[in-house]
Amino acid sequence: MIDTSALPVVDVHCHPFVKQGELAAEEFTNLVSFPGGSVEYMAEGGVAAGDDLIYEIQRVRQDVVYFRYLVHRLAEFLDCKPDLDSVVDARNRAIQDYAGYVKRLFDDCSLTALVTDFGYPRPPPDRAQFTEDMPVEVVPIYRIEPLIAELLKEDIDWGEFRQRYDDVLARAMEQEGYRGLKSIIAYRTGLDISPLSRTPDQGLQSWDAIQRGIGGEAMKKLRDHLFCRALELCMEYEVPMQIHTGIGDHEVNLTLCRPALLMDVLRFPTFRACRVLLVHSGYPYSSEAGYMANVLPRVYCDVSEGVPFAASAGHRIYAQVLEMAPLSKVMYGSDGFNLPEINYIGAKLGKSALARALEDLVDGDLLSQAEAQHAAGLILAGNARRLYGLDD
Repeated sequence: MIDTSALPVVDVHCHPFVKQGELAAEEFTNLVSFPGGSVEYMAEGGVAAGDDLIYEIQRVRQDVVYFRYLVHRLAEFLDCKPDLDSVVDARNRAIQDYAGYVKRLFDDCSLTALVTDFGYPRPPPDRAQFTEDMPVEVVPIYRIEPLIAELLKEDIDWGEFRQRYDDVLARAMEQEGYRGLKSIIAYRTGLDISPLSRTPDQGLQSWDAIQRGIGGEAMKKLRDHLFCRALELCMEYEVPMQIHTGIGDHEVNLTLCRPALLMDVLRFPTFRACRVLLVHSGYPYSSEAGYMANVLPRVYCDVSEGVPFAASAGHRIYAQVLEMAPLSKVMYGSDGFNLPEINYIGAKLGKSALARALEDLVDGDLLSQAEAQHAAGLILAGNARRLYGLDD
């Protein structure tokens, strides 16, 4: 059997969580659930958030398989009954020693490092405080979209816009300790990005159109241009670029988030040297991400968000990615946010799902036992440590 239980884990994609005190069961449910079907989302459609609606959202969230899995695993960890109220009560007692509780969680799943996108939540928690609170290494990643939003509010010309964009990103990597960039352009205008968007003329023309009140396509062209510039800066500073692909909250248009839409830009000669991590492996298009990691030499993929939120699909996600992706280019991630319990559950599920997927390959006479065990170490930590130079 493939044994992943004691292997170290690097969470290659997650977010900072705000230090929390005691929580009611309803608050805990909201904070650890997948970010869809929220009261805020319903309110956007003009639906009043009355007690009946709040109850329905709570019930639906608690009926997701992932949530049931989380309750059972936390009950084991906290040594309490496997029901939500008992788990929350036990957690509230344990979290009186916040630092000790987080350390116990991370020690139990052998979590050793967090590659952390500080672009979410907004406003972000204090990075220095979060790093100090964590019992493991924190590797910060800079998200470009909040910077774009800030610059669009400024009364500046295109030359200053472009210069400040470059300067902020350069300072983040040169002076502020960020180890890579991240884009959620999939949420904004989609992944169908032309590599020709890199031309300075496109940046100027699209910015000018926006200033004259012509949005729509001009905004897409501007974002595409700035995305390409971020790839260039990643190459200049020799850091990876994370790109959101596949699932997300209710804002995502899945048809515009398929990783295959990135093929033109990532195989364009100018960008081939950029190391790119396809965040979420494009789930539910995971096979596409695996194929791209095979044919594009500097493209990698992680399994975050599908693991843990699509709980029963965990081993299938690994299996689909590994159909073509090199063993050295697949990584574990959780997309954990809000509370440390998501990172914990992600690591527990990620380990067990990976063990099942690799065992299937051994049973199919596709990998030897030793090869599969070695691959487990790479996928859970080794590949991420190499990509982000954590052992340098």
